[in-house]
Amino acid sequence: MRQFAKRHRDQIQVGADWDEQIADNFLQSIPSSEESIISVYYPISSEVDIAPLVEKLWARGQTVCLPVIQGKAQPLLFAEWRRATQMTKGQMGIMEPVERHYVDPDIVVVPLLAFDQQGNRMGYGQGHYDATLADLRARKHVWAVGAAYAEQAVLLALPTEPHDQKLDFVVTEQRVFDFRG
Repeated sequence: MRQFAKRHRDQIQVGADWDEQIADNFLQSIPSSEESIISVYYPISSEVDIAPLVEKLWARGQTVCLPVIQGKAQPLLFAEWRRATQMTKGQMGIMEPVERHYVDPDIVVVPLLAFDQQGNRMGYGQGHYDATLADLRARKHVWAVGAAYAEQAVLLALPTEPHDQKLDFVVTEQRVFDFRG
């Protein structure tokens, strides 16, 4: 199922303004304050390009951070990311800040392969975000926000395991899904 979801996402014909629309929908709908620390991700493959969101967050003066991978199924650490931050390839070939000032985010923007109508997310199967969200949620209030294209939504419930962490929101180019119940 994961391979099918990845192939499906890879084949989405992304509209010219979709990533910009996702950024606008995020800023209009996700509860945050000027003090909120927002974790984003450095996109790989056909993930939503969050560069428009990052630029808008920086323009608002928000603290933005990127995940740093520690090991399989271990919680991620989050390093502050600014325009001038030097980057290097980390584990799995994903870009990370060279110098690291670690912070705890209030909002975690999460990449995904698919999501369902209950806020379940299908990721890559490494367990990084599930472990991270469980760790953060045990210590503080954190919003988990999926970034996706509308075509990544599935109508049937995704299979879940006890350790899976639900998303609070999914932001697409068409709308924002609010799963807070």
